[in-house]
Amino acid sequence: MLEERQSQIQHPIWLFKLKIQRLIMFITSIAFTLAVFLQVVTRYLFNYSLFGVEEFASFAGVIMYFIGAAYATHERSHISASLVDTIFGEGRITAGVHAFTRLLAFVLTVYILISMWDLLVFTNRMSTKSTELRIPMIWIYGTMFVGLVLTAFYFLLEFFDSLRATIWHAPSEESDK
Repeated sequence: MLEERQSQIQHPIWLFKLKIQRLIMFITSIAFTLAVFLQVVTRYLFNYSLFGVEEFASFAGVIMYFIGAAYATHERSHISASLVDTIFGEGRITAGVHAFTRLLAFVLTVYILISMWDLLVFTNRMSTKSTELRIPMIWIYGTMFVGLVLTAFYFLLEFFDSLRATIWHAPSEESDK
């Protein structure tokens, strides 16, 4: 179903969004790796710690994690334990369980989004900045929020795909694996 959805959605904005996500993941993974490497080299070879590198690596890791989680949800490569697939095989029961788990994942992500929104409002009101680099925390929390919004959106799409498979008994992509 992922291939079906991706072939149906060829809108330039949709494709641009995916390219931006991949670019952000690439840049943050390179930045994270270089920051950790630089910190290890300076600390253990020169016995000197660079100011702000650990904080920068943490921020790059957080951005990479949340945008990566959204992208993994889009690709349906997120971690899942599907014992139901093994027990029941392909069919309506499996599709129904998948629909339920996707709906539950969507609801939980929205619940976290509500808390994240409150944190964004508080951070904006207080104008909090990071300890070492003095980066406005609204940027870090904002990328977390965007990642969660995308994750919730992709879980909702998965729910509708699984619901459609339940109603019309069409095999879902996950049962093909």
